[in-house]
Amino acid sequence: MEKIKIQTHKKLRLVNVLAKELRGLPLEKLDEEIQKFTNFLEVSKIQTKGPLITKTIGTQISEAGEISLDYDIYIQTVRELNFQGYAFYPELVAENCLFAHFEGTQEEFNFVDAKLSLYIWENDLIARGEQYMIHLEQNEKWMMTDVFKPVEKMNETL
Repeated sequence: MEKIKIQTHKKLRLVNVLAKELRGLPLEKLDEEIQKFTNFLEVSKIQTKGPLITKTIGTQISEAGEISLDYDIYIQTVRELNFQGYAFYPELVAENCLFAHFEGTQEEFNFVDAKLSLYIWENDLIARGEQYMIHLEQNEKWMMTDVFKPVEKMNETL
């Protein structure tokens, strides 16, 4: 039985997106920043639609071996908002994505990345560098997540 099924040519469309854009974030601070974002939503009593969405844009490793991320945290809201330190987008669209639905443990999630990478390699595609994760449900032992990874066809002339 196939546990992770890859679908192609999917489109992710988000509306009224409140975003916290994090650049050069040390990896060990990621969970803390996500918690700060969710706390901000609660305290501010922002009306949201749908689950938390995260976007991984890139990873850097310093000469000292320290890992940092470029990362966005999104939530869809019911209306336009303006808060200092946050960005707002009326609409965000990611087209031509590979899509995978995952249900399992946090430790097993790396199989999603591995399967997407293998699919990209086998089908002569190029990942555009970002990946969106729709966090549908999560607890200490289990998670349900949808993953969208924008891709493009490899240039045959290279």
